[in-house]
Amino acid sequence: MTSTEYDPELYHLLHRGNPGDLRWYRQRCAGAQRILELGCGDGRLLVPLAQDGAQVVGVDASEAMLARCAERFHRAGLRAELVCGDMSAFALPWRFDRVLIPYNSLYCLTTHSAQLACLKAVAHHLEPGGQLLLDAYAADPVAAGEAAAEPVAEHVVALFHDGDRQVEVRERSEEQPDQQLINATYDYHLISGDGTYSLQSWSILQRYVFPHQMRQLVDQAGLVLEAVYGDFDQAPFTDVSAQMVLVASKL
Repeated sequence: MTSTEYDPELYHLLHRGNPGDLRWYRQRCAGAQRILELGCGDGRLLVPLAQDGAQVVGVDASEAMLARCAERFHRAGLRAELVCGDMSAFALPWRFDRVLIPYNSLYCLTTHSAQLACLKAVAHHLEPGGQLLLDAYAADPVAAGEAAAEPVAEHVVALFHDGDRQVEVRERSEEQPDQQLINATYDYHLISGDGTYSLQSWSILQRYVFPHQMRQLVDQAGLVLEAVYGDFDQAPFTDVSAQMVLVASKL
């Protein structure tokens, strides 16, 4: 069965962020009074930031993800403002010390105009001196001039047990380099404790951004780029870095 709405429980089993990201975001948000996370999902980052004492707001396009997020806040005895909406076109009544766009979420906006609109909205919602914190995988610039790409063959990316069921996750992807688009499909092969088999599939379309384009987006949005790191240990960003970890500010 293929669905457009990714099941939050199955999403969480596979997509758990990158090593060190929670620690980095908590350190960078230390002392912030009000924090906005765009693409907050089920609250993996937002709940710990609230536990650190900040007032938090989360925006996500998925009602199901936000429902899971609300449950996590309830269990933790914490409060958050959770908004279902498009992170390229949001207007909130607050200003923030930090705005977060973690774990490739900017890439879920699949046009240049939408990505730029998102960062302009971020600039509008930041307090003077506030910071944008963002991370995304660093796309290989060698692919920039390619007109077509071969689909990535299906391969196993995870095999684990969830309660009494076995879960095997297979991924396949198709790229459109001329549009900087990649569509990744995740097939969840589920075997329950009684041997019942089922298949659930979801696809995630992303528009990746090359490092020089990310810098241009930040500048065009009216933000000042403070730093770009190659990982969450803040190693210098180089041509072989797998990640872009970015800090930008509003004057």
